[in-house]
Amino acid sequence: MAVRIFLMDKKFLEVREKFGTKIIGPGKMQNLICKVVCRLPQKTADFVTRNVWFVNSFPDTWGFVLRGDELDGKFLVFLSNELFRQPRKIQEYEVFHEIGHVVLNHRNSITVPQSKEKIARQEREADTFARRYLIK
Repeated sequence: MAVRIFLMDKKFLEVREKFGTKIIGPGKMQNLICKVVCRLPQKTADFVTRNVWFVNSFPDTWGFVLRGDELDGKFLVFLSNELFRQPRKIQEYEVFHEIGHVVLNHRNSITVPQSKEKIARQEREADTFARRYLIK
C-alpha cells in the first residue's frame, strides 16, 4: 500500500509540475484537478496538462469549456467556487466532464451556433467520459 501511495504522490507532483501556472484558483481546486488528471491515461493527461488552463469562473455555474482562436488552439475550463461547495464526487465528476468536452473536441455554443440536439449529444458524451473515469 505504501508503494502505491508513493507512486500516486509522484504522479501527482509530475502532473502539478506539468500544469505550471495553468491552474488559476485556490489550492483545493488545484489539488482536485491534479488528482483527477492523475486518473486519466498518460497520453490524455499529457494532452490536458499541455493544452488546458483551469480557472475560477462565475458564481452561478459549476463549469464550462471555452475554446477560441485567440487562445491558439488551447482550452480554458472555468470552474466556479460554488462547485467546490458540493460533495467531492460531484467536484470530480464535473472536472472529468469538462475534460471530456476538451478531449472530445466539443465546441462551445456561444461561438458556434448549434442545435439543442447537438448540445444535448455533446453533454451526454461528456457525461459518458466522466462516468468512465469516475468509476475507476
